[in-house]
Amino acid sequence: MIRINDVQISYKDKNDIVNAVKGVSFDINEGEYLALIGPAGSGKSTLLAAIAGMLIPDKGDIVINKYKLKKISRTKRALVRARQYGIILQFSEMVNRFTVAENLYFSWYAANRGVSETDFHDRLNRLTDRLDMKNLLDSFPAKLSGGQMQKAAIARAFIKNSPIILADEPSGDLDPANIEKVKELFLEENAEGKTIFLVTHDMKLAFDAKTIYEMKDGRLCDLIKHD
Repeated sequence: MIRINDVQISYKDKNDIVNAVKGVSFDINEGEYLALIGPAGSGKSTLLAAIAGMLIPDKGDIVINKYKLKKISRTKRALVRARQYGIILQFSEMVNRFTVAENLYFSWYAANRGVSETDFHDRLNRLTDRLDMKNLLDSFPAKLSGGQMQKAAIARAFIKNSPIILADEPSGDLDPANIEKVKELFLEENAEGKTIFLVTHDMKLAFDAKTIYEMKDGRLCDLIKHD
């Protein structure tokens, strides 16, 4: 379980203080598929970054399993992030000097040292089939289009077989046919026990989630769906 308890986050933008997240509280239960929708600037991505341990709230707590993220070191947060989360960000962080396949392998290896590489190849074949991207594996990230990079970033998050997926606008550069492939992948992985937290402005993408919250101006303003 991930518990978000009265989280408040602000940051400085030039000479102004932006209150990005204003006292948000909710739980993400094990095996849940939860979506957070809202317009750009509503605080969704900032909250996801805090859940991932990439920034620390000014007030409130985020707890994953037994770890209160603000109470552990940066190194420990990175370890939790590597082992617990597969993360899809709006802007890919692929290493340009390595191929897509190599980037995927490094992501898998960071979370699965000591595990047979057969597991990696099984996951790789499954994901590249689902996302129709086998032809991208030998390419370097700088040569990819926006949509191709997005598919590679999604595969990199899922290749680790982490228990939790954090997805920030994963359909941003994808056409409708590829968005459907991503939706199917999310549903399959959730059915197999993955916890999924999806941040998006696209209600069509969020529709499959069992729980949907709406966020506006840094606050949760509505529970739209709860199965």
